Amino acid sequence: MHRMLLLLILCTQSASISAASELAIFHTASFGSSRSISLSLAEGRPARDPTFDFDVVIALLEFDGGGTVLYRDGGRHQASVRCVSPAMVRINSADYAVDVSARPGADWKHDLWAALCNSPVS
Repeated sequence: MHRMLLLLILCTQSASISAASELAIFHTASFGSSRSISLSLAEGRPARDPTFDFDVVIALLEFDGGGTVLYRDGGRHQASVRCVSPAMVRINSADYAVDVSARPGADWKHDLWAALCNSPVS
């Protein structure tokens, strides 16, 4: 049920990439007070590889200190996420282990995993 609810949310957000970029931010890195980079979920679906749970497309935005978008990356950055142990994020053909005990904001791969695999369910 949890996975179906999350997939429904991701599919709904996929209808509008620009809205998803603003609504589904999972990680932000700040560079002083003048710049920040935000990563968001632009698309999501069940993983094609049965050893993973989700295939997603990540959008990247750069903001100035006032929140104005300076750069919107047009690339389609694809990743796969495995929720169960060993937790993992796959980018291209490289697998990255996720430290599930890491604190939020420390690593974008952890934050992606947490956004997909630790979403609260009511």
